[in-house]
Amino acid sequence: MHYTPAEVALLLRLCTKTVIQKMKSKEFGERIANVGSEERPDYRIPAEGINAYLERRKVFTEPGVAARTTGELRRKVACSPDV
Repeated sequence: MHYTPAEVALLLRLCTKTVIQKMKSKEFGERIANVGSEERPDYRIPAEGINAYLERRKVFTEPGVAARTTGELRRKVACSPDV
């Protein structure tokens, strides 16, 4: 299964330009397909590339640390004296 950058942006709650930037920096892997032309590219991102990206971005913490966003959780974990 492959997704367009717009679909990935909706899934990951990112801007489409951010998804294309991450795609070009190979954060979704090497297997990005261009089904368009050089002048008018039409990219497809494989599902396994998206899954690998999400796996690398996981934040592990002790149970009981409450946070509204991933950024808040990372700050709390980084400031924790137990870690």
